Amino acid sequence: MADDQKFISDLQSGSADVRFAAWRAAGEVTPGVLPQVGKLAASPTPGIAKAAREALTTMTHAVGKDPSTPNRAGVVKGLLELSGASYALDVRAHALRLLSGIAGDDAIPVIAKLMTSPELREEAIYCLERIPTAAAIAAIAASYTGAKDEFKPRILAALGHRRAAEGLPLCLEAMKSTNAELALAGLKAYGRIGKKPAVAPRIPDAKTLTPWQATEHADSLLRYADAQARAGNPAEAMRIYKTALDRSEEHYQCAAVIGLAKLGTADAAAAILPKLKSANARVRITARHAWQSMARA
Repeated sequence: MADDQKFISDLQSGSADVRFAAWRAAGEVTPGVLPQVGKLAASPTPGIAKAAREALTTMTHAVGKDPSTPNRAGVVKGLLELSGASYALDVRAHALRLLSGIAGDDAIPVIAKLMTSPELREEAIYCLERIPTAAAIAAIAASYTGAKDEFKPRILAALGHRRAAEGLPLCLEAMKSTNAELALAGLKAYGRIGKKPAVAPRIPDAKTLTPWQATEHADSLLRYADAQARAGNPAEAMRIYKTALDRSEEHYQCAAVIGLAKLGTADAAAAILPKLKSANARVRITARHAWQSMARA
């Protein structure tokens, strides 16, 4: 076990080699040094600040592999303290980034409160998004109602990345918004979550979107169709694939052909058949390959 006081002293050494050796050995010190290291991480001396930040990272990695590591709870507690208002903003952000790899349910209430901070909300939601528990998803979803409108798309994105069914009602609400960015964020998360709602949703009108947003709009619907196909709902997937099949853009037609081929049904084959004679070479070749794959299956 390293000497904690010597470790703190070495982090402040005028020798870069001594500072480097200290941060490399930081996994051997006790979590009790974290408040001091957090203060050093905001040092006006760049070399000291870097050594302290690297030491925080080393301490986190040392307890990250095995949840039963004796010092893990202490490191989590210490990092939560560093995320508090008595520390410099960049140190607080760094602490949240480190917590994203080791925090558990006990840490969620403290992290969730930081979602209201304009300076830290991005780090806070990133942290929650990476905690692989139902409580983390619940905290993200619960933050939506009180969030600023400009941050709601980020919350929806987090729920979409986690494919959280709890986010579906929020997606349906967002898609009704007159705010195009928020409505599109709802659609994107809806596509990633991939759950069919009890009532048909109001899909944002692609005509009101920019060209790039319209691309994301179509991609989200295709992603939803893929999810429905995997969930064993071919009729819902077919409806969207056939719409994409009728579009003029070749990449949407090709995506639809591939999705239909995976369905492997007679109706899917019938939808693909006309594309075997498409005037577009890429669509025609994709349809031929899809047809052959269905025949082999």
